[in-house]
Amino acid sequence: MPSLRTFRIEFDRSGATYTPGELVTGNVIVDLAREKSIRALKLSIKGEANVSWERRRSNKNSQGHRHTQVDHFRANEQYFNLTYYLFGNTTGNGDVRMPAGFHKYPFNFSLPYNIPCSFEHANGHIRYTTKAVIDRPWRFDHECKIAFTVVSSYDLNAYSQQCLGVDDETNENFCCFCCFDMGSIKMRIKIPTTGFVPGQSIETMLNLNNTSSINVTKICVKLERSLEFHAKTPYNSTKTDKAVVKGEESRGPFGSYADIVSRLQVPPIPPSQLEYCNIIDQKYILRITIHISGMHCSITKTYPILIGTIPLRSAISSVPYTQTVQPTAPIMQYDDDPPPPMPMSPDYAPPNLPYPYPGPQPTDFASANQPSTSANQWDIPPPSYEECVQRADSIKDDDESNYVHGANEPFAPRYPVFNFPTPYSSPPEK
Repeated sequence: MPSLRTFRIEFDRSGATYTPGELVTGNVIVDLAREKSIRALKLSIKGEANVSWERRRSNKNSQGHRHTQVDHFRANEQYFNLTYYLFGNTTGNGDVRMPAGFHKYPFNFSLPYNIPCSFEHANGHIRYTTKAVIDRPWRFDHECKIAFTVVSSYDLNAYSQQCLGVDDETNENFCCFCCFDMGSIKMRIKIPTTGFVPGQSIETMLNLNNTSSINVTKICVKLERSLEFHAKTPYNSTKTDKAVVKGEESRGPFGSYADIVSRLQVPPIPPSQLEYCNIIDQKYILRITIHISGMHCSITKTYPILIGTIPLRSAISSVPYTQTVQPTAPIMQYDDDPPPPMPMSPDYAPPNLPYPYPGPQPTDFASANQPSTSANQWDIPPPSYEECVQRADSIKDDDESNYVHGANEPFAPRYPVFNFPTPYSSPPEK
């Protein structure tokens, strides 16, 4: 009968969602049926970004035979990698006896301030993990692993000039065989603002004035995400990926005059800028497509959209809303300016850890007496934190075995979602 009945990592906070600079606390749970001889119980905390993809190309050798070559593109950024001893010998020499029974080994560590937001995609990720290891002499180690979410503050008020509304007009003329005039379609597109947080609705108002003999069959509004992954090995290369985050459509036929209002609620997604990450870039756009009958091309308009974690003041003051979901993480920090760079503190060590790792100490963690720069001056109900649709199939690293408990489990980051009601809007002006 195995002596190890339970071995897992638990965070004190439900949902395990944190902001940069926060103190992360939890316990490593060990339940032994009988006493066990070990070297140490270690806890490793790691934050890093990775990108990877493959590209196949066909080459011809000197004999004229074609063969397929596969290039593996990769890049890595490491933000921190720390190891602490929770029980046992810090030097790795000699054994200790871990007693039988149920045990909780508490841990805590402070996150740096200048780290990017958690992010998951098939071609790259920004991921934060903790792994506990029971180091056993002359035997395979016991290992368990779990991921947690870091949500960096992205205050839309600091980018208010990029969140201005849209009032756009376009006119499309139609003709047959380059000479017969078939009339025109005039459109006015209005978007009150272009800065949003998850839970808020992107409201699009379209005024259609169709004086042609051509029918508008449907109007599609889509929130799209554009990604760039930058690899460094075997040489510099960039891979792009575009995907629809959410969309809806209004089907025609429409009359000569029509007012179409679309309200697209932003799902839990990461903010526009993955600040402090140099190998993954992310942008959002709103694509409006007017589909035309017959052989005529569709009319498409695109507008840049900013997604943040802190809503615009104008959105808060103009739209009353209520919070009906209990928050699963602390209130986001509301600052007039982006958070300052983290001060250096070479002598920092997380408190209440009796067995620190006997190696170089980190130089990029906040000192314990770092003052808070936030001032929550608005009466804003805290958001709930909900899982993103984009998730990882597993959090297993390439150099890990298949026997790391929890490494093969899927993981989805959690992002703040505000409970905005759908506002009422009058039809756009004609």
